Amino acid sequence: MDDRALRYFEVVAKTGSIRAASEILHVSPSAISRKVSQLEDQLNTRLMDRLGRGVNLTEAGIRLAEYIQDINQRKNDLISELSEIEHLKSGTLRISTGGGFIPDLVNNAITGFSRNHPGVKLVLNVGGGDDVVESIKNEESDIGLLLNAPQDPKIDVLYSCSFQELSLLVPRDSKWAQLDICSPSELSEIPLALLNESFSIRQATNLYEARQEIRLNDLLICNSFEALKNYVEAGLGGTLLPKVCVTKELENQSLVAIDIEGMYTLDTSLDLILRKGRVRSAPIKKMKDYIINCMDAFNANS
Repeated sequence: MDDRALRYFEVVAKTGSIRAASEILHVSPSAISRKVSQLEDQLNTRLMDRLGRGVNLTEAGIRLAEYIQDINQRKNDLISELSEIEHLKSGTLRISTGGGFIPDLVNNAITGFSRNHPGVKLVLNVGGGDDVVESIKNEESDIGLLLNAPQDPKIDVLYSCSFQELSLLVPRDSKWAQLDICSPSELSEIPLALLNESFSIRQATNLYEARQEIRLNDLLICNSFEALKNYVEAGLGGTLLPKVCVTKELENQSLVAIDIEGMYTLDTSLDLILRKGRVRSAPIKKMKDYIINCMDAFNANS
């Protein structure tokens, strides 16, 4: 089979669109369509149904996409194994994580890993919990870090621990900073900046609302942890995050963390995941050790 045709098909299968694949590959849609048609002729089977602007994979197309994914994973595993032979002197490790873990991950786990294994290239993908899961399932990342990993036949949990509860973060000079503990009714009256629904932290917030039978005053909804902190530092109100997400701000006293009554009842886990059946290469094993031993998030309750 033509390697280029397989690559074109792979991207079309992932994006669900020849036009979207064209933008990624920087190849004309007609050239991609022609290559896929040639591949179908060679295999004597239809791989996809073209529907308007998108495509749907046939059963044969799904099997070919899985085959390509398996081949790519075997290549990555071989590279990792060769890297292990060379004592982690080379190779690439792709990490997918929620944005709130970035300071903790970089300053503690990645710093230690890179100092001891400077030849290993690290690729960091940042997104919400759903993004992390999809990145792992689609083989776009090797390991993922998120809250409350879903039960999924394509996901293995490398390590899991209970996660630090959410706190109310407010400006140091605000009236709310004087609270010893924030009650549900008090929390419902504070203007808040919150993450959107794609983040596990927001899902934990929604669960707290439901259990306490309150409605939070969410005046800003976004997908940026920095925006949440900027909102609070501007004196506009508060936000709900774990303390490990704002270690720097708590140290320099730009923010104050207030405990929230009843928040301890939330069942939230911090999970390190990889794709089901994935070989646990030397870079993955080493990074796992640095993450669970060095990150504050994994040791906040110890």
